[in-house]
Amino acid sequence: MSDAMPRPTRRPWLRWGLGGLAVVVLVPLAGAAIFLATFDTEAQKPRIIAAVQAATGRALTLAGPIGVKFSLVPTLTLEDVALANAPGGSRPEMARVRRVEVEFALLPLLSRRLDVRRLVLQAPDILLETDAEGRPNWAFAPDRGQAEAAAADTPANPTASPAAAPAAAARDAGRRLGIAVDQVAVTDGRLGWRDGRTGQTRLLEIASLQTKAAGATGPLQLTGRFALDGTPFTLAGDTGSLATLTDPNPASPWPLRLVLEAAGARIAAEGSIARPLQASGWRLALDARVPELQRLAPLLPDVPMPPLRDLTLVAGLADAGEALPTVSDLRLTLGPATLEALLPGLQLAGLTATMPRQDQPLALTAEATLHGQPLRLEGSLGAPALVLAAQPWPLDLKLSSGAATATLAGRIADPRGITGVDLVLALRVPELAALAPLAGGRPLPPVRDIALDSRIAERGPGFAAGAFLRDLRFASSAADAASPELTYVIGQRRGFAGSITSTRIDLDALRPPEAPGAATAEAPAAPPPARDRRVIPDLPLPLEALRLTDSSLRWQIGTLVTSGITLADLRGALVIQDGRARLDPFTATLPGGPVSLRAAADVTTTPPSVQVAALSAGLDLPPLLAALRLPAGTTGRAEFDIDIRGQGDTLRAVAAGAAGHVGLGLTSAQVEQGSGGLLARLFGDLRRGLPELGNLAEGKIGIACLAGRWALEGGIAHTQALLLDTTLGRIGGSGTANLRDERLAMQLNLDLRLPIPGVNALRIRAPVPLGGTFAQPRPEFGAVAASGLLGTADGLLRTPGNLAEGLLGALGGPQGVVPGASAAIADCGTALGAARSGRAGPVPASAVPAAPTPAPAAEGRGGTANPTQELLRGLFGRGR
Repeated sequence: MSDAMPRPTRRPWLRWGLGGLAVVVLVPLAGAAIFLATFDTEAQKPRIIAAVQAATGRALTLAGPIGVKFSLVPTLTLEDVALANAPGGSRPEMARVRRVEVEFALLPLLSRRLDVRRLVLQAPDILLETDAEGRPNWAFAPDRGQAEAAAADTPANPTASPAAAPAAAARDAGRRLGIAVDQVAVTDGRLGWRDGRTGQTRLLEIASLQTKAAGATGPLQLTGRFALDGTPFTLAGDTGSLATLTDPNPASPWPLRLVLEAAGARIAAEGSIARPLQASGWRLALDARVPELQRLAPLLPDVPMPPLRDLTLVAGLADAGEALPTVSDLRLTLGPATLEALLPGLQLAGLTATMPRQDQPLALTAEATLHGQPLRLEGSLGAPALVLAAQPWPLDLKLSSGAATATLAGRIADPRGITGVDLVLALRVPELAALAPLAGGRPLPPVRDIALDSRIAERGPGFAAGAFLRDLRFASSAADAASPELTYVIGQRRGFAGSITSTRIDLDALRPPEAPGAATAEAPAAPPPARDRRVIPDLPLPLEALRLTDSSLRWQIGTLVTSGITLADLRGALVIQDGRARLDPFTATLPGGPVSLRAAADVTTTPPSVQVAALSAGLDLPPLLAALRLPAGTTGRAEFDIDIRGQGDTLRAVAAGAAGHVGLGLTSAQVEQGSGGLLARLFGDLRRGLPELGNLAEGKIGIACLAGRWALEGGIAHTQALLLDTTLGRIGGSGTANLRDERLAMQLNLDLRLPIPGVNALRIRAPVPLGGTFAQPRPEFGAVAASGLLGTADGLLRTPGNLAEGLLGALGGPQGVVPGASAAIADCGTALGAARSGRAGPVPASAVPAAPTPAPAAEGRGGTANPTQELLRGLFGRGR
């Protein structure tokens, strides 16, 4: 193949169109011209076939008869003509024609000229294709063997001398035919295209094609009706001569003026092509009017067709020897269009784009609405010449909606690979709520004075691996944030990496208001689900998010407001990698004091595993209770040490199999009786169970310490230490708490001194069962009142017999055990040490009042003390 063979990879649509036109006209003419030169009939078929093969390297088949009608306008007819395809083609024939009719002028034959008055092709079927290497089948190679054989068939002149050779050549040149074609008519034709590299095929059906030319060198007029892959269109226009079209090196450009009409669109192109066979060196002035762009999609299946309407395009296009042509005097306008497919609720009002030259920026102006909210885009994009030359490409765009604006300005060092990006993003929103229509009418938080600034760079060519946000600054009436560099990572999972600092975040201010009418829905609200009377909620944990992201963030917040509670000095470090997450550390100062938290989760296990550890050395209760909007009246300092591990995807499932420990402490506290806390409830239940204890826990109860530690295993919490030391005495305890069903199985060990009217003190030292559930614990005080042992204090003293056994039994103690036989109760130091996991801390003195010195025992008759009286006096402290 010649080195000058055209490259098939550039603009195949133009190349195969021109090549097809040449093949349609020239192949039949070649056969006709050779035939007319010999003026022979059927006997000349072998010579015609050999001549065509010599010229093209392809086999010619003449299956039908050849006819000649001699008259003032002689007519030549050929039936069933076929030209072989290139080796390795997808079908045997490159071209097939059912019938060819050639009408030619008689007199020009005397001058060795073939003037074709009319050429008619019926049902031509032509295939233009390339092979896997991109070689086209319309590149013909002369068959040297056939040419030599034809020369051998010519009688030699043995008497001719070498000097006669130039004269013979001159005579041969004089005998060559000049060919001119006036009219061409094609009906029922097919022109196919197949790309051997991609397998893509196209089919152009030619319903009719009429051309008219003034000889071989005159211009060509054409009209035709076509269908490309089933989509009909018409084509009309003027072109240069056939001689220029088929000349591999034409002396002048081939002019071209075409008008294509399809699907209501009209596209006109006028210009010239310097080298038509190579489809190169072309220049066109384009004028397009398209009412609906998507209707042209079947004609250009490889070009994205957005749903645009009323498109007008005027531009100058020229071949630049590259994939993209040069563009000048461009003006593009678009009319109103619905762009719901691109963004729900987006309506384009209009767009205008202009560009004077290829080396100048493209100016843009567009108007649109999103859910009825006006939008305006204006600015410029860098010159296309900079893209082709891989030079820095600037852009400057501004999007506005009312008073809100967003600008993006800067440059891209290599626009072809989108590398070297250096863009500045600036966002200004005076009132966020005013942009509610952009959110589909959903209310937006009443945040004001939003300002966002950042520099944007690519993380990998074309932002394929994410982006860098440098010098990030965010400010608003509700929150602020800053980061020297925040990385948005695109990999197997997406996420963020970097550090952020905020002076203030108000989550309450970021909460949007309720939508209007939400409280008065037309349909009655569904009844709330029945409560299952559980304290631990069946709350789903947001663990599935760990499968979607890989992130590494450090965040420092000065103050954080949530649900009316202000937290200060928050610091957190979160790492999520391959389905595993770790928050360590997280520290914050609550209204009552500092706390720290560590957490981890792993969704690569089934079920997922979770761990939470929390620690606080002391929280001042009054400000904490006030912030939580809990009943006041409790003072003191609370502390906790918690480390729990479990598996599950809900909080309840994790608790059901939890392991670890829980330590709680309260020191130097006072509790109001009516505060509603567990301690007040405990003594309140005791007083209601024994009305005789009317003055019990009146006012405040002083607490030296409340300490407890539980070891968790398999969802069961085992008591390791439990102590309540108050001004009314001490309560210890032991037992278990089942986190699976939230049932209690504990025993409280009482050592109380309770005030009774008329009695200095009633001391109760006895075990009390504690059952029920977390939501409804049940100390069994009511059994004492139900036993009928207690009437009034005086009646109690006069009750004969087995009072001690009855009272202790009613309180849950074993029968026959005298006071003082209750289990031992730890002191504050021991219990607090266990709750703190051995850490040092303040240990207050016991709040239990010192017992009064007992009075001398009174003697009964005969000087002997009554044993029952002595027992009661020891139990109730009478006379002390």
